[in-house]
Parts: sequence; C-alpha cells; structure tokens
Amino acid sequence: MADKIKSFFEKRRGGKFKGKGHKLTESGPPRKQKEEKPVVRQDPTDDAKQAGLAALARLEKKAPTSSFGNALSLKPSMKTTVASAFQKGDPPVKVEKVNSNPDILAVQGVYFKCPLISPEVLSKEEWKVQIKNFLYEQVELEKGLTSCLMIHTLNKNRDEVSQCVETLCTYLTNIIHNPDEEKYKKIRLSNKVFQEKVAKIEGSMHFLEAAGFEKRRLPFKEDEEDFLVFVNEVDDDHLEMLIDSLRSADAVPLELDRNVQVMMPEVAGKRMDLPDEFYRMTVEEIKKEMQNRAERMETLMQLRTKAMREKEEQRELKKYRYTLIRVRFPDGILLQGTFNVYEKARAVKEFVLENLSSEGEFALKNALGQELTPEEDDSTLLELKLVPAVLLTFAWRQPDAPASFLSQDALQLLQSV
Repeated sequence: MADKIKSFFEKRRGGKFKGKGHKLTESGPPRKQKEEKPVVRQDPTDDAKQAGLAALARLEKKAPTSSFGNALSLKPSMKTTVASAFQKGDPPVKVEKVNSNPDILAVQGVYFKCPLISPEVLSKEEWKVQIKNFLYEQVELEKGLTSCLMIHTLNKNRDEVSQCVETLCTYLTNIIHNPDEEKYKKIRLSNKVFQEKVAKIEGSMHFLEAAGFEKRRLPFKEDEEDFLVFVNEVDDDHLEMLIDSLRSADAVPLELDRNVQVMMPEVAGKRMDLPDEFYRMTVEEIKKEMQNRAERMETLMQLRTKAMREKEEQRELKKYRYTLIRVRFPDGILLQGTFNVYEKARAVKEFVLENLSSEGEFALKNALGQELTPEEDDSTLLELKLVPAVLLTFAWRQPDAPASFLSQDALQLLQSV
C-alpha cells in the first residue's frame, strides 16, 4: 500500500512543484542553492575565539539551567519563573499567548516538509490547507485512493475515523457476500448509524461514490427520502481493493524540518525565547494553571519524596511538543536544530554528523560534562529531559581536529552581529 501511495503522489503532483522549496516567511531565495559557490570562511583568530568563548560564558551564567543542560529562556515575561521552575520544580506558566519580538526568538517557528506533495517548507497550519487543497483537486481525477487518504488525513478524531472505516468496509463487504440482496445496495442518508459514523467524516461520500453509490430520491414509507444507491455491477476485485486501501491507508505524513541555524555566541545570546508552537498549553489550561499557582507554591515549600518530585517533573516536561537543541563547537560556533520531544537521542547525533565537515568520532556533553552515551541512543529527548531547549558541547575524539568542524554548506548559514 505504501508503494501504491508513493506512486500515486509521484504521478499526481507531476511538474506542479519544481525546484527547491522554501518557507513563506523567507525574504530571499532558499538556502543551499547548488549553483552558488561555497563561501570560504577564514579560521577565527585566537583573539576572536577567546572573545567568542568569553561571550558564551557570560551568556551561560545568565541562562537558566535544566536538569540536563542549559535551557534557553522561554518568554521575556517568564525568565524568572523558568529559572525557579528548573531549580525548584515549579512549572512555568505562559501568562499570555502573544507573538514575541522576532529579533529575540531563538527560532521563528516550527516548520514541516511533505515530500509526497511538494518540496516546500511550511508551518503545520499552512500544510493543512495545502494538503486539503491537493486532495480535493485529485479526488475528481481518482476517487478511490484519494478518498481513503482524505478520510485518514482531514479528520482529527481517530476513534471516529476508525468507526467510519469499519462501517464503510461493512457496507462493501455485505455487497460482495450478498450481490443479489437489494437491501445492502441502499443506504438511507437519515439512518442513525450513517449519520453518527459516516456522514460527518470528510471524504466518506467520495469513497462511497468511488465504490459505485449514487445519491437518489426514493419512496420511503409514505414519503420520499434521500438514499445512496449502489448502481454499478458488483465487481468483487474493485470493492476488495477499496476495502484494502481504506484499511491500510494513513494520514499524509509531515516531516519536522530541522530549521538548521548556525550562529556565533553573541547572536545566540540575543535569541533566547521560544515561539508559542513549542507549548501544549491552551488558553483555558493557562487560566487553570494560574488559579492553582498559590496551591503549588505552598506545596513546593513542603518536604516531598523523590517519587513525588519526579512525578511533578515529568508532568512539567510533557507540556512541550518540540525542543530546541544547540550544539557548541570548540571554536565557539553554535549549530541549532528543532526536534520533536519524542525523537530519539540518536537523531541529535545524526543531525550533528550531517553538518560536519568530515566524519569522525565525537561526543556530546551536557553542562555537567556528562556524555550522551550509546545506551541512551534509543531514549527520547523527553526521557532524557532535553527539553524545552538545551545547550550541548561538542567534543572531537580524533587525534587531529579539522580546520573547521562544520561543513561549508552549514557555514553558509552562519549568523553574526
């Protein structure tokens, strides 16, 4: 089924999207244009390195720290709260949901890719619109597979989707097993089961049309009502293909874009705030959190067991969707990427490796000098408490260090004051 879906998208999108993708927020062409010559960057002088490291040291003293690394500040109005939260266990509260000054944001937002549709890099909300438009364009050309993707992609409630899938499959299975029974070839639109399990699911009507149903007005009791009537010849292979496609299809997937940034310490120090997309809390939850603050503060003053502290800490960590990872290199340059909190630690190592100028053995250490060990590779960033933003230090384990740790492509992204 996966191959069928890939083939479908390759054919359907055709030449509609060509060239490199980019964010709509970008003012210029996308990064890493192949025709551009790499910028040859001179090695920082010893004085520059010392100045950079000194600046970074000053910044680190100001930054609040998490249990596994230096956490970046979350909001201008939250800096004091965050420092207290990581030291005492008091969960931070988002007082208001506003757009921060872009100049102080560590990252402008959370962006995604959808290789099945186009090479663009967009926000999740922008992708929802893009994917919906794409599917509605294609459903007129190929109702069967497209309607399956619509059902799984355009509806949020997974339980309702599952109920719809089972009901639709039952409709078709009944026709296959009872090809001469007229009662299985009619669906009354006002039927309670149809209304509760099928009608409200986007894409379901297109699926039934693909199977061979048409909407018709028929006599019912002493009046007339709208029905879906199966008008095609029963084709077992076609109906079984639709059932298989519906059961095995999934939502059109989005891939989190790393939004790679490379910066000097003085730039990193000015960009310490995280955008709203990093948080799970809704406005209602924020109000409730504020109402309970007095009670939590009183609890913090009491003696608690280790288990109680760990439970509270885990509850706090689960408030985040994404985490920002910064990796500091020996020359003071920082590499930054966005990760889902449920990604594995291995993904961070792979991210660093992809941006190195040459392959070699290296280690990533937290603020306490503890390494991310191979045994932790399959642990999530949430489990390792690498949220909502941390600073790791890169340590090169090869005998000779390269002139530049980062690749030329990465260095083209270097931001300085």
